[in-house]
Amino acid sequence: MKNILLAGYYGFGNLGDEAILEMFLMYFRDSSNINNVVVLSGNPEETNKRYNVKSIDRYNIISVIKCLFKTDALVFGGGSLIQDITSKRSIHYYLFLIKLAKLMGKKVVLLSQGIGPIVHESNLKYVSRVLKKADIITVRDYMSIDILEKMNIEKNKIKFSADPVIGLGFKRERKKDSNKTRICFTLRNWKNIELTEEICKVVDKLFNDGIECVFICFHYNMDLFLLDELENKLGNKAKFIKNRLTTQEAMEIIKSMDLLVGIRLHALILSASAYVPFVALSYDPKIDQFLQCLDMKVFTDINNVNSIDSEALYKEIISKLNNKEQEQEQLEKSVNKLRETIQVNLDIIDNI
Repeated sequence: MKNILLAGYYGFGNLGDEAILEMFLMYFRDSSNINNVVVLSGNPEETNKRYNVKSIDRYNIISVIKCLFKTDALVFGGGSLIQDITSKRSIHYYLFLIKLAKLMGKKVVLLSQGIGPIVHESNLKYVSRVLKKADIITVRDYMSIDILEKMNIEKNKIKFSADPVIGLGFKRERKKDSNKTRICFTLRNWKNIELTEEICKVVDKLFNDGIECVFICFHYNMDLFLLDELENKLGNKAKFIKNRLTTQEAMEIIKSMDLLVGIRLHALILSASAYVPFVALSYDPKIDQFLQCLDMKVFTDINNVNSIDSEALYKEIISKLNNKEQEQEQLEKSVNKLRETIQVNLDIIDNI
């Protein structure tokens, strides 16, 4: 039985990454091949308390080295770790871990990764050199396969396995706690895009239609400020859930909705998992790639506009609501097909 050191963007209050961690811990605990798991976390005390798993500070290099000596494999569980868009430093942290593990003769496995974007040429060459040392890499989207192949990573090392959060097994039935049509918004600020005013215009129209709008945080430390701003403008025209949610709490909210409007990737994944139709606003290729896996398209790429077209978004929402059953049927078919690929990760875990 093997000992695992699990790395990812854990312990930073991002609900999506916490959902990934939760799923991988379940996979490891269900495997007869795994003896023990230690998680690298930005908040090891919270990770330990929430998931009942041993956790160490990801920035305490001495502790990381000591743990690597005792482990059989370094596993990167999900997320967009190998990219330099949102952070110029984090990519070097993860590559350092890979190099360190291989120097110690440890197995290195990357599971359900979203590779890129990598915009700096020096980083691209560095990533290529380091990832060639990995034993196996599974990716959650087709663009990541293309990126790895262009880096000349051996094709037999690359496999496709969906983001584990798509595997959450919740029933489709909606909780009938309200007769109103309900829409969940999961938003984030991005660069200089005008978001607040246009979203308020959309909510005003939906409120006048008798539709209830609910806003939740996915990355608590970042999204709370946006919710405060929206609440100041909208008042009682919408409901704002400002507490830090667990994966299950977020899913319970989302599955009670008729529609989700989302920028956050894992809000869209949870919505798809619950077969709740959604409107996707993309800020990152990972959103587009997830929708491609579902044979769907994003509503708009907010990188290509100065502000969201509130009128167009409102019409898209109403169209989705009017075709809710067809939307659910398409989601169910696409999601179930995507879930089948999770077995790839399970087989790898059983043979680490």
